[in-house]
Parts: sequence; structure tokens; C-alpha cells
Amino acid sequence: MTVTAARLTGAPVLEREVGAASWRALGTHVDIRTTPEALEHAVSPAVDVLDEVDAACSRFRDDSDLSRANRGAGTPVPVSPVLAGALRVALEAAEETDGLVDPTLGTVLVAAGYDRTFALVPADDPSPAALPVPGGGWRQVRVGSGTVTVPRGCALDLGATGKAFAADLVALTVAVEYGVPVLVSVGGDVRVIAPDSDGPAYPVIVGHSVADLAAGGDHARVLVREGGIATSSTAARRWRRGGRQWHHLVDPRTGAPTAGPLRTVTALGHTSAAANTATTAAIVLGDDAWDWLLERDVAARMVDVEGHVTRTPAWTASGIEEDA
Repeated sequence: MTVTAARLTGAPVLEREVGAASWRALGTHVDIRTTPEALEHAVSPAVDVLDEVDAACSRFRDDSDLSRANRGAGTPVPVSPVLAGALRVALEAAEETDGLVDPTLGTVLVAAGYDRTFALVPADDPSPAALPVPGGGWRQVRVGSGTVTVPRGCALDLGATGKAFAADLVALTVAVEYGVPVLVSVGGDVRVIAPDSDGPAYPVIVGHSVADLAAGGDHARVLVREGGIATSSTAARRWRRGGRQWHHLVDPRTGAPTAGPLRTVTALGHTSAAANTATTAAIVLGDDAWDWLLERDVAARMVDVEGHVTRTPAWTASGIEEDA
């Protein structure tokens, strides 16, 4: 069964005959695919893990560990192992990309009006936005033994890697606990684990955004047997603030929304977080993305603002099955 754009809100909806479940968590859509026999057992721990991630990592909950760490900037703040783990993944992404993926852009996004769950952000807010401020504070973030220290003047935002981290965590939890093949998608960040080498190939539809897919927009269907696949796009989560067009993909070098030639990038990785790191960096790099992806042998599919599709040699060599 293909992971599609249609979703329901509320408790998980189980399709037992095909081993599929869909619901909403972390402000986005969640899908699980596994064996029909394991489905009901897998959904409960998945819900629990996502609840823990939300309580630890949400920028939109005053009681989350992340919000407490942001309020206590400049001092060590006790946090849960879940936030510590998510932040370590985010800092690894920052290190690997030399800051192109930066988890300290919270102040920039709040100043631009993205200060609440995206569904509540006004589509066109005439209020002035603060001037963009470049990132780079990730180098001063400290993850200690049970504590996190956010540098003064910065605020954490795990939007770039948080959902991918959650997908990886849920998939690992289910696979280790039940020893079954599983696909987990959290907002389109996908992780597939096949304990046996002959696990199924899961169809995944990739495109510019859920709304665009629902409207029949440009897309591709790929089959994934193991690892992570993620898509980043400037077509999703867009709004206007103070007469300026914003979207959620900010260039840390300028503090402004990316404005390069790429609209959407999909990549493969050994984890969902690794795939998402590559897609985010590529969008930010724009014209320089091809060389960056080539140097790192990343399997990626890029779509520019005019709809032209480019695939890296690693994508072609991966043997991934793709059809429109």
C-alpha cells in the first residue's frame, strides 16, 4: 500500500488487512506500515514515542523541555533523554553541513511570525517582521549529562531534523520490539527497517507538498526497502509577514528564507535524519547543491522552480524504482 496524501485527524485509524495505520501527531500526519499481524502491537508504542517527542521537543508547548531550555538560555537546564538525543542528532547535522542545517534558528522564525503551530499562523500578517539575523549559534549549544545549555540570544528549533528523528525512533522501537519490517512516516520523513534482508519494498509518493499531491501535482512513486527517505520543499509552510513572503526553510547564513533555484529535494540516507539533513542542505545551497551532493555521494532527486528534474548518479545507481 502506498503512503498517500490523504490523512485523518484524531486517534490512529487502522487498516488491519494491509497492516497500515494513519493519524496526526507533532502537528503533522503519521503513517505506519508493517505486517497485518503486528499492526495493533506496533501502533501503541508508536503513539507513546511520538507523545514523548512532542513533550520534549515541541517549540509550541510552553511546558516542553525545549521551551524550558530556550527560556533558560545561558544556563544548564535539566531535560529528558529524548530532547538530548534529538538535539545531538540536530547538532550532528549542523556539523556535517558546516551550519547549513542549524537548530538555533528559533528566534528568526518567531520574528518572522512562525511562533505557533503552523495551522494557526496567519497566511498574510501585515505586522512588521524583525530584520533577519544569521544563525551560527549551534556551535555554542552544550548537551551535558541530563542538561542542555542554549546560548544567550538563541532559541532552539528542531524543525529541520525533529520529525525525521521521530520517524527513526519509532521505527527502531517497533523493529527491535517485534522483529518485523516497518515503515514509519512523520510528516513525509520516512524510515524503513527490514530485520530480514527479504523485507518488502514500500511504495512512497514524493512531491512538493501534501496539498500539491492532493491536487494531482507533480510527483514520483519510489520503492524503498531499507533506510531513510526525506523530502524538503519551499512549497510547503508558506506565509506572508510584513509584506514579505516567508517559508520554513531559512538560510542560516543570512537569516532569510532560501531563495535559490530548487523547489523540492528528495534524498536517501541510512536514516531518515541523514536523508533530511541532505535535503535541507541542498535547498539552502541552491546552485551549489549538485557539487555538495556529488562530493558526498548522496542519492538525491532535485526539482527546480521550473519543474525540471535532476537526479544524482548515486540516485540512479541505487537501483531505486521510480515512476511518475
